[in-house]
This record gives sequence, C-alpha cells and structure tokens, in this order.
Amino acid sequence: MQQHRALILRSNRFLGSSLVDKGLVSTADLEAANERFMKSIQSSDLKSASILTPLAFELKALDEAKLIDHLLDEHEVGLVDLRHIQMQSLKDWNVDLSLCWATSTVPFDKMGDTYLLATCYYMSAPVIKCWEDLLGSNILWYVTTMTSLSNGLEQLESIQAEEEAAEEEAAEEEAAE
Repeated sequence: MQQHRALILRSNRFLGSSLVDKGLVSTADLEAANERFMKSIQSSDLKSASILTPLAFELKALDEAKLIDHLLDEHEVGLVDLRHIQMQSLKDWNVDLSLCWATSTVPFDKMGDTYLLATCYYMSAPVIKCWEDLLGSNILWYVTTMTSLSNGLEQLESIQAEEEAAEEEAAEEEAAE
C-alpha cells in the first residue's frame, strides 16, 4: 500500500474539492474529515485512508445517497451493488489488490476488451486517470456504496488468499517430487 501513498493523498484531495464544489459537503466538514484522514495516513493505516469514511460515518456530513444521486444525474455512470456480484480473480487483468484499496475502485467484470469498474471515487480525477492508464480507455464506470465496495474488496481478498494457498501447495508438491 505504501507505493500508492501519493495517489491516496492526491485522490482524496481531488475528491474533497469536488464534494465541496458540488455543494455535497461544507468546507468546514471537509477540513474536519481531512484531519481524520491525515491521522490514518500518518498511522500507515492506508487500507482505510479515505475522507469518505469520516464524512459519511463519523461526522455524518455526507449523505451517501445524495452523492450517488448526484453521480447518476450528472455523469454517465451506472450503479452496481457488489454484494450481488460474484467477484473473480484480478490476476488475469494484472491488477494489484492494493491499488483497489488505495483508489476505492474494483474491476468486477470484463466484456470483450471493456472493463467494468465500480468506484466510490468517481469524482476524483487522479483515480479515473490511474485506472485509464492501467486498463486503457475501454472502461464502463459504475458507482457503488462504501458498504458494497468493502464487500467486493473482502471477496477479492478471499480469492487472492485461496490463489496464494493453491500456489504454495503446488510449489510444495513440485518440491517433493
């Protein structure tokens, strides 16, 4: 996660500015959320480093439903609930799970050469650019709730752990032969 520290800082700064610009949070609430966010960064708790968490859950300054409504009304994105999606391995797509955590974004399907990505950070230009640089411009963006995203990330962690265990087992069997 440390390799994504600059991206986490930049993406949260852009997201916060966008939320204020669109009138979804006040400057004072954003400043309070930034204080909590910076504590997460300083404690190296990068997995949960997000201004959305303090804004929505601690300060109760951001109504997540209003944010999603805004994104659906103002941008050409879909809405997905990852709790109803069977996640698949990220290996075939050369995507690092830590990048998903860092950007609050998850690729959840691929149709032909088009990737389907769910994110809580659509209003953060650095996140969009990061994923477009990685996967190309053939991306269909979807917004999702923080709870849904957490569920998707937990599924991916389980898949990754199973893959790593299978690789270790195969290596042990090969060594024993």
